[in-house]
Amino acid sequence: MSHARTSARSWARFGVVGAGFILAFGGCSEGESQTPVPKDVQSIVFLQRVPRQSGGNVFDYTSFEPGGRIVMLSPPAPDGKLTVLTSAAEFQNADIMSWDLSFDAKQILFSARVAGSNRYHLFTMNVDGSNPRQISEGDYDYVYPIYLPGGKVLFTTNKNVEEGTPQFQDEYERATTAQVGTMNVDGTNEELGPRNVSHRVAPALLPDGRILFTEWRHLGDINDGHLRVMNTDMTGVREAFGSELRAGSAQTNSYLRARYVSTAADGSFQIVAVGTSRDRTLQAGKLLLANLGGSEASSQVEDMTRRVPGGETGSQPGIGRYYDAEPVGEVPGEKFLVSWSDGPVESEILAAGGSFANFGLYMLRYDGKNDIRYPVYDDRAYWDVQARPLKARAEPKVTASPIQGTGFVVSALNVYKSSLVDIPAGTAVKVRLIEGFSGEEGIRTFGTTMFDGQSLYGEVPVQPDGSFAARVPANVPVHMQVVDKFAIAIANEPIWISGRNGEQRTCGGCHENRTAAIDVPPGQIEAILRGATNLDVPRLSRVSTNYTYGNVRGVPWDRAIQPIFNAKCVSCHDGDATKPGNPSYTITDMITGSTQTFVFDLSDKKVDVMVGEKMTGDFTASYLSVMGLGEIIGENVVTTTGTPFQFGRAQNAAGSCIIQLLNPPQRFPEINTAVRRYAAGGENLCKDFLPGGEHIGKVHALEKGVADLTPDEHYILGLSLDMGGQFFSRENKDLPMSGEGP
Repeated sequence: MSHARTSARSWARFGVVGAGFILAFGGCSEGESQTPVPKDVQSIVFLQRVPRQSGGNVFDYTSFEPGGRIVMLSPPAPDGKLTVLTSAAEFQNADIMSWDLSFDAKQILFSARVAGSNRYHLFTMNVDGSNPRQISEGDYDYVYPIYLPGGKVLFTTNKNVEEGTPQFQDEYERATTAQVGTMNVDGTNEELGPRNVSHRVAPALLPDGRILFTEWRHLGDINDGHLRVMNTDMTGVREAFGSELRAGSAQTNSYLRARYVSTAADGSFQIVAVGTSRDRTLQAGKLLLANLGGSEASSQVEDMTRRVPGGETGSQPGIGRYYDAEPVGEVPGEKFLVSWSDGPVESEILAAGGSFANFGLYMLRYDGKNDIRYPVYDDRAYWDVQARPLKARAEPKVTASPIQGTGFVVSALNVYKSSLVDIPAGTAVKVRLIEGFSGEEGIRTFGTTMFDGQSLYGEVPVQPDGSFAARVPANVPVHMQVVDKFAIAIANEPIWISGRNGEQRTCGGCHENRTAAIDVPPGQIEAILRGATNLDVPRLSRVSTNYTYGNVRGVPWDRAIQPIFNAKCVSCHDGDATKPGNPSYTITDMITGSTQTFVFDLSDKKVDVMVGEKMTGDFTASYLSVMGLGEIIGENVVTTTGTPFQFGRAQNAAGSCIIQLLNPPQRFPEINTAVRRYAAGGENLCKDFLPGGEHIGKVHALEKGVADLTPDEHYILGLSLDMGGQFFSRENKDLPMSGEGP
């Protein structure tokens, strides 16, 4: 096969610094007249993929184009010898998506979809391409493989660890999500790890034996890819690097394809990662040097490529975007083998122009201020990516956590110890534990908010020392909230967590400092002394049988909330705009030209929404009146006359106008209707509709001379909002929907 190699042609145009263009070899030192690759790197191995205009799934693991291959370049220079390692007949017209090199540099592990197959599977072969062997099997995808210490490999897969249940589907493309797993290097002893509601991808091994990977986080308006770490046995998942790039600095949404760079004197690790918005960018972006040793407030991060966009902004000629980076050389953080494409790399721009990004291999030199690229190899028929030196490396130790018993025990030393929110002393009464799920339940649209499926496991007491402990189902994501004596959430842990069967994980507090040591004083934690509250029940039992306290799981709007409105509210709030208390607003869709007026209405009649990107007739007037149009509008440009309704706020019952109006009574330690959550003189949460604030501290129903909500009805409405304000839930998943079908 012929190779369109980059030669000496127009080399000057490849050299780029942060402030502009320079000649590629203007800054070369002695000994770098042919290539800037360090002298100890005699050969590199990299992946060549056929170009594509789309990354497929948001985290790009099943985008198939036949013709990919793994190659070796010796020496790593434009005129080096290129050897195709996957030359065996079975890999002709295959696509290879990721690979790794063994610790002794004698074997290669990779994920490939071969001709005639519809799945990616794991293969091993010798570093010269001999003795290829498939080690995974079945009707699932096995991707992103890496070698682990102890003769094992780690991968991500859309195979489900929980037999008899569907694997999660992500919140946008509804693609089956990828979760971690391990097996012996010969393919035996496969084990699957705990699941996240979204993808876990792009793992890399740290020198201490822990695994660094990207986790797509989605919980309401949280939609990003943070770096997480776990032990070799897939236990102990913990935040590694997150929201460090804040306002005023380089903006990016996610960190992908992180690689270890160096170890600091204090033992912390420096890594390099691609900063990108993921979507529409082929998952390419800027290069970031980050320190994993600090808390989110103190972590250090350097933007090595300041001119490269980290969001969805189109990249310009001479700037482009980076796909990955591999540190090389003796000076940490100075030289990187990178994959870079010039000009536009955004999928929509490429598709409109009928063109493709061209990722070629370069040596990037970074001096702490400027970045300079030198060409190494570019075959324009391929994306040249994932370059690694052909060198042995030290095998780290195996890291693990104790596994005993069943279920997943999650606990905290002190919920008042939080890096996110100040919880006033004595106000935390319970910790609410919530199950997460997504489109795999057969529901394509849960509501108009950003939240997907949630179901209540239960609520456990906060002990006098601030601790709690609960046993929940293993391998199923759990979200936690701290609730007050009115059963309203006062703090939200902004992530899903999950653990293996038998794993016990203790955190310092609610999103504690991720680098602080967690020392559990023996015999001093009341929650552990009293024993973890058992909330571990089978999936089929995690469905509401009635909507009273202690029995509710999911909160379907039509079955749990609408009966409350029918009994207590609809006599006044019936959609009649001539009555007081029924405001209206009009919305005009500038994209479609349609106009529609909405009147406050707590009845159960279905409303055909004719404006917005996602026009639908799925939802009732009461739901749209409380939760608003939200996601229905999508990216359409609209104008409004009047104030759009937002009487309820998703995952924030405490900040919702409707909850302040109804003013729930004390729920814990016992029901007391004489004690209400909102007192006179507080913040007016209804200022857009009741600017005077006369309602604050009162009970709306009693003011209007109608029956107050029962304590259980107050609880259910608050729970619905705190769990995201969905319309559909597991309890009514079989209802027909006018939009996308299951």
